[in-house]
Amino acid sequence: MQNTKAVAVTAIALGLTSFTSSAIEIYKDKENALSVGGFFGVNYLVADDYDELANGASRVNFEFTRELKDGWTAFAKAEWAVNLVTSNSDLIVNGDGRLSPGAADDTISTRLGYVGAKHDKWGSVSLGKQWGSIYNVTAPTDMLNAFGAEAAGSFNMGTDGGYTGAGRAEQAIQYNNTFGNLFVSVQMQATEENVEIDEEFLANHLPEAGIPGTIPATDLEITYDNSYGIAAIYALPFNLTAGLGYNIAELEVTSESVGMNETLDDTMTAASLTYGSIGNYGFYAAIVGSVTENHELDSEGRLIDATGLEAVVTYRFNNDIELLAAVNTLTADESDNDYEMSYYVAGIGYYWADDFKVYAEYKMDDSTNVDGSESSNGDMLAIGARYSF
Repeated sequence: MQNTKAVAVTAIALGLTSFTSSAIEIYKDKENALSVGGFFGVNYLVADDYDELANGASRVNFEFTRELKDGWTAFAKAEWAVNLVTSNSDLIVNGDGRLSPGAADDTISTRLGYVGAKHDKWGSVSLGKQWGSIYNVTAPTDMLNAFGAEAAGSFNMGTDGGYTGAGRAEQAIQYNNTFGNLFVSVQMQATEENVEIDEEFLANHLPEAGIPGTIPATDLEITYDNSYGIAAIYALPFNLTAGLGYNIAELEVTSESVGMNETLDDTMTAASLTYGSIGNYGFYAAIVGSVTENHELDSEGRLIDATGLEAVVTYRFNNDIELLAAVNTLTADESDNDYEMSYYVAGIGYYWADDFKVYAEYKMDDSTNVDGSESSNGDMLAIGARYSF
């Protein structure tokens, strides 16, 4: 039982609850191994006066391992996002009236890329763009087919969480190890990323800077400095797993023309409780709660303190039909701010094979703006298919 729990907690901690797949081994000898994995997915999205065929977060990865001395193993992974449905290029009308495609942008982009070494006793050290330590806590609810993972803070401000280290952390150094039923992850981001920003945006997003209205500066700069994260996942009895994590990133806002030099802490604290394993037959449930400061934006584009909640329940029957229900809610903590991003998801899927799934999900939006008015996000239906490998 102890070994089974240790395996389960390590799987969850490595983010394997998100989109189950089984990598294909394409080469192996006594010392080296190479496998390819990922999935291809496409969604048909339908809303009021809107329909679109959209990429379903498709990705391809290559994973390498090499046996070293003294029980150590070197590893490396490279993963790319692949846009299956469009090249993101513009159609250009030439002088002769014909159409020609413009330059493609982000048809293929980097999701992950890291290298490291691991040992059964001493754990692993890895460097590069990788899942952040705190994502080990929030991963159990990031498993819907088309929606979700918007409230806990992993992918704040519509990014992949790379700058803050909460999602796919960029330029990260990470240590991971498992001690019996306990998995521990510690991370530092050695980064200094500049963000382009104009005066009006800064005035709205960073009221703490104390400069009201439009700022007459031409040299405003926001820099994400080093960030730090820590997480712990523990396997409990009755197929339960609990997680707790903390992440902090430093923001520096400077402008010589107005004599401004402000430092803000972007913080995120998250806890999770999980039952079962996603994709397996039977019942699966997960809940993630988070408290953040200077981490999310409200409907008017202001940086806020917020409380997030994500919850998922699924049941896979023996006939391979799966039902799911989920909720995502992000609420501003300020008393004079009524902003809430809130929606519910109901879905059904069918595992035509363990690595091929068709599904439908309906998203019911119940969001409100800063002034308490109803959001215009609207409901949406997604019908899609995913082939995992």
